[in-house]
Amino acid sequence: MKQNNMKRKLLIQKILVVTIILSFMDIGIQTISKTNTPILIVTAQETTWNLTLRITETSGKKTSVVLGVSPNASDAQDDLDRPEPPAPPEITYVQAWFTTSLSIPFNRLLQEYKHIPSNYTEWNLSILWVPESSNASDTTISISWDSAKVKQNTFNSFQLFENNTVVADLRTQDSYSFQSNGTLHHFQILSVRAVQQIIPRTK
Repeated sequence: MKQNNMKRKLLIQKILVVTIILSFMDIGIQTISKTNTPILIVTAQETTWNLTLRITETSGKKTSVVLGVSPNASDAQDDLDRPEPPAPPEITYVQAWFTTSLSIPFNRLLQEYKHIPSNYTEWNLSILWVPESSNASDTTISISWDSAKVKQNTFNSFQLFENNTVVADLRTQDSYSFQSNGTLHHFQILSVRAVQQIIPRTK
């Protein structure tokens, strides 16, 4: 009998200990739920965005290129990049492409996407007008774009450079024109998220 009583006492003690532990756990959970726990804020997912640049020449010759940003892109070669097609058969034409350090034919892109998020993004735009051999006069080439679409992206600055000089703000202007005598023109399109001085990277 004494042995049975001892076992019963031990069992009761175990039950009491477990009950006390569970009570403390319940109080702790309630306390945590009443405190100001931090709220996790999930930022909006970066989405793919692009902009078409339309290049036209005085006589009516034209072409276009597409620049863009995407979380699915990389600054190396990827599926979103499109190489420039061969030159047109016409004697007079205008060409435009994004110059890259990738291997041929991806060293000249008709469509170039950069990876986001990124604080600094740069596209190197080249434009060439090929006139008839007998044509010694200059022509006017215009680059135009949709500034309203530019404002849809999350960049604080979006500017067109030529020879390290800003020639157009793509957020507030719709076009930029320049004279060409058939030489190759090099531009940089720079976009930044943070407020800082922007200068094209030295080639």
